[in-house]
Amino acid sequence: MFHPVNRDVDGWLGTAGWNARGAEETTSSAMTAALATRAGQTPKSRKSLVFGVMVLSDDRPQYTERREQLLHVARHIFAERGFQATTMDDIAKEAGFTKPILYQYFESKGDLYRQIVAETAQKLLDSLAEAVASVDAPRAKLEVAFRVYFEMVISETDAFRVLFIHSHEGEMIHELRNLEIVLATFLEPFINISISDDHRRQLAAGVVGIAEASAVTWLEQQAAKGWPVPASNESERLAARSATLAWGGLRAVQQD
Repeated sequence: MFHPVNRDVDGWLGTAGWNARGAEETTSSAMTAALATRAGQTPKSRKSLVFGVMVLSDDRPQYTERREQLLHVARHIFAERGFQATTMDDIAKEAGFTKPILYQYFESKGDLYRQIVAETAQKLLDSLAEAVASVDAPRAKLEVAFRVYFEMVISETDAFRVLFIHSHEGEMIHELRNLEIVLATFLEPFINISISDDHRRQLAAGVVGIAEASAVTWLEQQAAKGWPVPASNESERLAARSATLAWGGLRAVQQD
């Protein structure tokens, strides 16, 4: 479900050019640069920056390999147990490291969680921007966006279980809300209807709600079935259903 957030977020979204009147081919790199500038740092000082979370870059093979291992383990444990029930001891033990080593990479459990969300969100935004730039028609952009979205939900199940199912625990709900508003703003330029900006934003939020609710339902259905291997065309099928519903509703929209 799409959750309303403080409209002050519009400031940094608009800075990146992700508004309803912006160019359709604006990429997530512009978002990263704008966020970096807002944080008072240069984009070169990190691998990526989403929602104010810095993803540090380090060229040392051992550092990078160990960091990815820790993130992989943390994603799985958070997905299985939830944020509140997971401890840094759990993650360190499962990864085969001591807790002091874990703290060399992530300063807290919340920091580790936010890094997972930031990297998942950045990858999703990059993939969406690249995919929609390859097609021209508004409906085609909507359809390809849904396809990319569900491909990632299926291929990175743990990350999306963390994001959609367990992010409602305590303060972590803000990470999901930030992603929802970014996705809605990304979709706004593709709702090519003669309506007010407020109306367009509400519709974009509704489209995000369709995608998110469908993804959560699919994840819960998979869990209930014992996590069977998805069909080869699962993402296409999920995308087609959601795109048909969203486009059918958008076609019926009229100016208030």
